[in-house]
Amino acid sequence: MVLSKLKMLGAPTESDTPGTLRSADGSPLTFPDLLEDNRHVWGDKIAFQQKVRREWHRISHADVYKRSYELAAGLVALGLEQGDRVALIGENSIDWACAYYAIVIAGGVAVPIYYDLKPTEVAEMVARAEPKLAFLAMKSLPKFESGLADVRAIITIDQGAAIGGVPGGYLRSVKPETLAIEDARRRATSESRQKLAATIVKPEDLASVVFTSGTTGGMKGVMLTHRNFMANMMSVRGSIPFNDKDRIVMVLPMHHAFPFIVGMTVSPAIGGELTFENDLRRIRDRMAEVKPTLFLGVPALFEVMYRNIVHGIEVQGRMETFQKGLRIVEATKQRTGINIGRIVFRELHKRLGGSLRFMVSGGAALNPQVALKFARLGIPIIQGWGLTESSPVLTDQRWSPRKFYMSNYYEEHFGTVGQAVPGVEIGLIDVPEKELYVHLHGEGELVARGENISPGYWRAEEATTASRVGDWLRTGDVGRIDDEGNIWITGRSKFVIVLDSGEKVHPDELEEKLERSPLIQDIAAIGRKLRGKTQAWVVIYPNRDEIMARLGGAAATEEAVRRLIGDEINANTQDIATYKRPTDFLLTDIPLPRTVPLRKIARGQIADTYTFDPSNWERSWAEHLAATALPADDDGEEAASAG
Repeated sequence: MVLSKLKMLGAPTESDTPGTLRSADGSPLTFPDLLEDNRHVWGDKIAFQQKVRREWHRISHADVYKRSYELAAGLVALGLEQGDRVALIGENSIDWACAYYAIVIAGGVAVPIYYDLKPTEVAEMVARAEPKLAFLAMKSLPKFESGLADVRAIITIDQGAAIGGVPGGYLRSVKPETLAIEDARRRATSESRQKLAATIVKPEDLASVVFTSGTTGGMKGVMLTHRNFMANMMSVRGSIPFNDKDRIVMVLPMHHAFPFIVGMTVSPAIGGELTFENDLRRIRDRMAEVKPTLFLGVPALFEVMYRNIVHGIEVQGRMETFQKGLRIVEATKQRTGINIGRIVFRELHKRLGGSLRFMVSGGAALNPQVALKFARLGIPIIQGWGLTESSPVLTDQRWSPRKFYMSNYYEEHFGTVGQAVPGVEIGLIDVPEKELYVHLHGEGELVARGENISPGYWRAEEATTASRVGDWLRTGDVGRIDDEGNIWITGRSKFVIVLDSGEKVHPDELEEKLERSPLIQDIAAIGRKLRGKTQAWVVIYPNRDEIMARLGGAAATEEAVRRLIGDEINANTQDIATYKRPTDFLLTDIPLPRTVPLRKIARGQIADTYTFDPSNWERSWAEHLAATALPADDDGEEAASAG
């Protein structure tokens, strides 16, 4: 293995003081430590807020501590033991945040699940995690309750709309027991409080199991400990200049590790104010009200934001003025290196609150052109990189106002994901299957290690072993490291399709779904970049015998085959989330390439485009049947095994 020259920076070490669970510098190593610190340091300062039906709901750090601990005592009274899993399904809210804290304070393991998945997907994740309890958004109760039939109790949360309790008449008599979050708090008893007080949560205890995707082969449950999260919190704090004056509008769902680490650890720890907003149509309204200093997004969201800015200017009939402003900013930048976008477009900055220092992009690769467009408006976007398995941040671009406003540094580095955060070491290893060798090309698969790295996958030892090279985590990304330590990602050694939204589509999942169809002989899920957007597609080699039988004597034209295959794709992907379904498909008239001797689809050899000629298909099908026919034994009968 060839490693980069980056060194470990600032990795915390546990104190030698008996009984303490803090690091040597006093920083927290568990969520209970974090909440205790926040209560003492920030007290009555607002931690979270949310506007629901024109009414603001706010909660201080002291109240977060109080509500979370009382709810944790209620969970203990409901039978939660250390190590038990608890599902958490709902949009971002104050209730969601307090529910998560309560779970981990009590020694439980939170299983955050995306609220927009299909019931079958949620049921599969629940079956794998085997949670004892579940928090579920009230409006999702009819959708998911059948998948939670084996939990002891369902606790409803209402997206912050009813912090004081839920009208009792709303809840139906279902099995398991269903109760509102305030009722769960009221279940706390003297005995459960004493048991909670005696609970010792250790840094190596699991805090979360985060399922990456899928309902079948593509899904993995990433195990993340208290130490993982606290280490990453300290790394992010050490690389991005957060402070107690920061206000953040959170629109990304916190079941993802990127918004979670900022919203649930970093922002509270530095005394920031976090505003939840789940309706993307209200982003501009919230920004105008809250006047955020920081904003988190994924590439697709930033693209939409820029289009909306331009559209609004067009509607106002000010496009000529806008373009003139862009020309002035560009000319000034070229002549002097100074960015005057904040001055030229000051009215736009006011509409975004007027206090925005910078925005942070994560979850997927940011198009450098999008970053450049915002830069010309005087709005910087810095990019980070990481994985759920790394809690998640591995690298980020360092923020320097001087470099942004007084030089071309960021324009020259928009393609990089920055440097390793403190406490994380990044290295490179060879990728022989891609004929990529670090000593020859300066590129390799990026690997990482640090206290933020997951101990492995939930009940999946083989997958855990496959993800490691010694004590290094294989990221699946191919890249290089420049002399400044900046990481440039140039490709993927794995084949997970990362959409512009940051959502990930696992090829195995799509393929296993569609392989059910008798009309499909070979299939490969691929990512395609069309008009600047990454999409999930599938390449299909149809089963000619089944197609001809289905056509019933009609001609097997390309149009006829496409119609049948399209119907099969729709029929077999109804039970998975919309973003996982293929945008379109390609037909091929020859079998897809396979590896030897395992005969698996050779993903690295899948082409970007294919053609489908019915005559070629007929010939290749005959050759396929001959090549895959079972050998005959001496008596002319088919052999019992193909070896």
